[in-house]
Amino acid sequence: MKIQIARDVLAAELAKVQGVSNQKSTLLILNNVLLEARGNTLTLHGTDLDVSISTECPCEVQAEGAVTLQAKRLYDMVKSLRDDALILEMEPNHFTTLRSGKVTSRIPGTPASEFPDIQTNPETARYKLAPAQLLDMIEKTLFSVSTDEGRPNLNGALLKVGESQRLTMVSTDGHRLSRIQLPAQEGEVGFPEQLRQGVIIPRKGLVELKRILDVSNPALRFGIQGNTIVFRHGATTISVRLIDGKFPDVDQVLPAESEQKARARREDLLHALKFVSIVAPSKTGNVRISLEGSDCEIFTQDAEQGEAQEHVPIEYDGPAVKAGYNYRYLLEVLNAIDGEEITMEIIDTLSPTLIRDAGRDELLYVVMPMRI
Repeated sequence: MKIQIARDVLAAELAKVQGVSNQKSTLLILNNVLLEARGNTLTLHGTDLDVSISTECPCEVQAEGAVTLQAKRLYDMVKSLRDDALILEMEPNHFTTLRSGKVTSRIPGTPASEFPDIQTNPETARYKLAPAQLLDMIEKTLFSVSTDEGRPNLNGALLKVGESQRLTMVSTDGHRLSRIQLPAQEGEVGFPEQLRQGVIIPRKGLVELKRILDVSNPALRFGIQGNTIVFRHGATTISVRLIDGKFPDVDQVLPAESEQKARARREDLLHALKFVSIVAPSKTGNVRISLEGSDCEIFTQDAEQGEAQEHVPIEYDGPAVKAGYNYRYLLEVLNAIDGEEITMEIIDTLSPTLIRDAGRDELLYVVMPMRI
């Protein structure tokens, strides 16, 4: 294999596979990126066996071939080059020479045959989906995906299509829940049948999708084959192994809407929570929120760190109510909301609290209260 390629082009494609290739795995080959030169195209593959990424870019192929090289080392070297172009040439023993301007380096490689046979068939991706829509869904739900390995069915977000072709993404860790429902955009026709029942996309797959999605490129298609969901975005294909399990029935968890809705500026609540969190108990993060009239009091106390409170103006005409929360959960919800105002429905210290973006009915967050 021998190719000549632009430094910035190769660096951009290598960056896409870093998230899956740069792993501390006992299987050393997974730290590598597979480079395949054919025709006038260089194709790069990276995988951790659960998430696989393939991407391609134009180059001058002077000799076809394939080799695997340590992904992070190659990426760091390429992006550090000063000249605009470089040459990669593989030797018979799979050492690969990198030349660019006055720079020369020999990099140890391994045969392409040792790289896993990853499933990134772009033909599976037949259904259209707007990149901005998918990115919005991921950003609004990723933070509440569970990291508890004892509950693998919660280690991802549920993607499901319901009535009127509305796409729903839901995540929960048992303490909070995030749900976003978006209508299919113009030009999207049909969805995979598996989405009627719903599929669970693992956290790692969501992270890599979020990192790679480019909203300026509308060319996004996806499909499902067996236990794998495949996304084709421009020249990049991402294949994610789905979580095998049953996601909780969200409709049974959600409380009925209450008339006890408080409306407040998101920035006011964020500031107050950040202030009182300075002295909140480090283990529980417990803060108390009290609603009465046009006032919201946020209060916390700790035997060692003292106490703090801040009052936030609100619109509220319900009965006086108070509940305790882990302030970290509330901060993450507020940071995921883009609107200037939120609504909060606190029923009592035992019932789930509903938080919404006042300007987006399709968004819903649920936070479980704590004992005060």
